Amino acid sequence: MRRVTPARPVGIVGPLSGPRAAYGEWLRRAAHGSALPLLWEDDAADPTVAIKAAQRLLDAGAEVVIGHFNSECARAAGRLYQDAGVALLLPAATAPDLCQSVGAFRLCASEERQVLVMADYLNRHSLCIEEFWTDGSAYGQRLAVALRAQLTAFTAPVEGRAICALMGSHVAVADEIRRRAQPGALYLVADDCVVEEFDALLTGTAVITLCPHATPDFGECVRLALEHVAAAGALGSTVTEYLNGHADFECRQYRQADYTIVRRHYPRFA
Repeated sequence: MRRVTPARPVGIVGPLSGPRAAYGEWLRRAAHGSALPLLWEDDAADPTVAIKAAQRLLDAGAEVVIGHFNSECARAAGRLYQDAGVALLLPAATAPDLCQSVGAFRLCASEERQVLVMADYLNRHSLCIEEFWTDGSAYGQRLAVALRAQLTAFTAPVEGRAICALMGSHVAVADEIRRRAQPGALYLVADDCVVEEFDALLTGTAVITLCPHATPDFGECVRLALEHVAAAGALGSTVTEYLNGHADFECRQYRQADYTIVRRHYPRFA
């Protein structure tokens, strides 16, 4: 395993372009001001592009990579990092298997925790899902299947206000809400919808959303990842050695990560 030194770049990669570029901007803001030498790559939230971006980072000598906000990008590129002995730190990729399948370290909570928090909220507030909609992505499908299974696991069926669960990317979910044009409707949406662009897209719709917000949020996870890389370098340790021995990580998952449900109302245009 190669060791991180101040002269070697830290790879930062995410959707700097394309429909999820709002998350790339979040990534840039979070990493701004870091004293570490950063090497930026754009994966456009596309697994094929992510593989090419990963290879460029490896060719440039990156010895640790932070990013791939999209789980499928992290899965595709993660195999290259794993084969090269390069640590991958995930600030936003939530697919449950990534810590094991590609040996990544995750700073945010996983989708398993997100689903548990959503189901608990629905149960406590007497809400039931009358419809599941997904954008067809692996992310949206995983969440819908897992949430449906979690809700059926309750000992008693939830009875109360019927709502719709829209699972997928923030742009696709916003488009679907606008297409439905149902002022006053309550929608359960996924953590991808926490980004500011989602709020802008729903301005004037008069709908209400329930959205799981990551704690720490994705930007804070980026900053935390950079802090861990710097701490490992200061100790002369590899990032993998450092995080494997860190009390806040268990099975490569940050213990303090969680979600909280935020209810948001989008008023009509004046």
